Amino acid sequence: MNNLIELIKKGMYRKNEKIVFKNKKLNTIVYSNTNLYINELRKFSNAFNLLFKSNNDNNTIEAYIIKNDYIFTKSLEILNNNDLQESDGIKKFNEATITTSLAKCSKDNNYYIMKCYDYFIYIFDKKEKKCYMIIKENKKVITMINILILTPYLLYGELFAVHGGLVNKNNNNVLINNSSLGGKTTFAILFAANGWDIITEETTYITNKGEILPYNIRNYFNIRVGTYLNFINYFKEKNIIVDNFIKMKNKNSNELFDFGKKEQVSIDFELIGKNKILNFNHITTSLKVSIEKGQEFTMKKCSPLENVNSFLELSLAPTVLLFKELLDYDNINEGERKKQLDLIFRETNSYILKSGFDYKEKFNEIVKFI
Repeated sequence: MNNLIELIKKGMYRKNEKIVFKNKKLNTIVYSNTNLYINELRKFSNAFNLLFKSNNDNNTIEAYIIKNDYIFTKSLEILNNNDLQESDGIKKFNEATITTSLAKCSKDNNYYIMKCYDYFIYIFDKKEKKCYMIIKENKKVITMINILILTPYLLYGELFAVHGGLVNKNNNNVLINNSSLGGKTTFAILFAANGWDIITEETTYITNKGEILPYNIRNYFNIRVGTYLNFINYFKEKNIIVDNFIKMKNKNSNELFDFGKKEQVSIDFELIGKNKILNFNHITTSLKVSIEKGQEFTMKKCSPLENVNSFLELSLAPTVLLFKELLDYDNINEGERKKQLDLIFRETNSYILKSGFDYKEKFNEIVKFI
């Protein structure tokens, strides 16, 4: 690993501007040897720093983004080396992410190396408190960079990760949540087609006081055929043309629904989402949505604490808990953190919304509740 770190340092022959994320518990300083994603990271840090308005120069992580195919290949070789091992945190991480990721550490537990997908490798040096993000050019890699920048703040309890996208209009911030394939993106598009702004997609980050980080971490939407065809005029206005989906316009809703579970297209977030400062920066309404065949439209009030446990699980996911080892931090009180989430969502208007394929016609009914 030492030889790899030296190779990586040589790969940082050029550094672009320094980008700093400031927080009272941790500062993260990001450097890069490529111009890729610099504009996105600058916008991200601006939103983050505007939210926290504090810093800690005594506790700092230096993060280096390196685009170098040779170093990427060498890192993979090290990862497959039998000299590396699995710690307890790594075992749990590998079990939870078995289809996408693999992590190992050196025998002295000083170096951790993690591969996520085929385009991102994360290496952490505990002694120097530096991380190296070895990347290949891929439009989704900025999502991994963003997530790994924020992960220590989840560990420290400065942020919670809330499963759901956020739409906004005036002082209304509506969280649209459910499990994957539940209809979150479809309902986000429904709101957008009716003049609302999509602020985040898939995951929304909030502080431990409930303040929203108004920046989208995942830079793409996964759009399925039924959603696309149901809002085809909206997508065409955005110049988003998916010929394969348009060819299916004669299929009925049930056929499109079944097909859409198997195939999707990725669309850049910036084409339909928006970065903006919110007038009011707390979640005002939570909608737990689902779309099912033949379902009669219903929208019922539910406990504002309906999703708190799942939000806590996401905020303390195996990736987050792995950082306990990286940062030698074990000051986590799950009970206290649950109380914080309870407090945050106690005043939120919360509803369970179930619908068939008639959700477009029901939008005015939905808005009456908000």
